[in-house]
Amino acid sequence: MPTLRLRTLGSLTVLAALGALAAGCETSTEPDAAGSAPSSAAAASPTVDLAANKKTVCEAGLQAVKAGFGGMADDAIAQIDKPVSKAEEDRLIRAHYTTIVTGLKAQAPQAADSAVRTAFENLAGAIEQRMADKKPMEVDEPSLTKPIEAFDTACAN
Repeated sequence: MPTLRLRTLGSLTVLAALGALAAGCETSTEPDAAGSAPSSAAAASPTVDLAANKKTVCEAGLQAVKAGFGGMADDAIAQIDKPVSKAEEDRLIRAHYTTIVTGLKAQAPQAADSAVRTAFENLAGAIEQRMADKKPMEVDEPSLTKPIEAFDTACAN
């Protein structure tokens, strides 16, 4: 049983590292002078404000990534006290990766910046490709390191 706990703690460490990579894309939303949240520049005029679009799309993409990896971390913590079968662990990890893919695919077409759009599509594609493989999923999928770094780079301010 100590090996399972060490593996779970190792997985938590990897999740923290992935979260730190994704955090580089995090931006804050400040209310405008009227006190309301800023609206999309694309809706206000036919020309797109690239910086505002990038900020909005990256924030939404980051929320999807955080939801997925945060869910994995929560599951890993819960499994310290109440272990689950490898099949159930695999199912949970796949569900969280699906959350990430769904969020990224929803935001990619909204990105006016082709680098952001490509980074979102590549990360979603890499996750889908890994999930198509019938091998059990791991929290710390090495094949996702470069797409996650590209996501972070594309959204960095």
